[in-house]
Amino acid sequence: MSKFGLLWLAGLTLVIAGCLNLDTGQPQVVQTAGSLNSVCGNQWQLRRLRVNGAVVPIEDPSAFTFLCNPEGDVVGKSGINTYGGNLQITDNGLMLWDTSSFASTKMAGPPLLMDQENAYLRALAGTRQAFTKSGGDRLILRDPSGDIYIEYIRVAP
Repeated sequence: MSKFGLLWLAGLTLVIAGCLNLDTGQPQVVQTAGSLNSVCGNQWQLRRLRVNGAVVPIEDPSAFTFLCNPEGDVVGKSGINTYGGNLQITDNGLMLWDTSSFASTKMAGPPLLMDQENAYLRALAGTRQAFTKSGGDRLILRDPSGDIYIEYIRVAP
């Protein structure tokens, strides 16, 4: 059999194994609806921000954090400033922001960092769904269409 034929057969085997849910040695990524218990009480650090399907480059992701308590009080760093607000998360992962409680400090910084911060805060305010994945080590906040996608990793407090 030719090299092309062997590669094609190997690819087909992987597709069939995936369809039949056979173990191919790759861990499955399981995403579950977030809840106050799975989202709040952990400190999260930004890993990835996408808006309208495009990655927003972030100079220092560790400068962007998200933390909430079981009452839904949210605090975090947004690059240069800090922000806060209040939200509710239903058992099926629906996020309800109290928009009147959302506030941010107003320190200025270099234009590039201010642009990153503004993109992050606009995206955060537009999120409506929370999910956890990777055994609770990742948090996804997004809008229903997926145009806004914020991914965090859990960090030690």
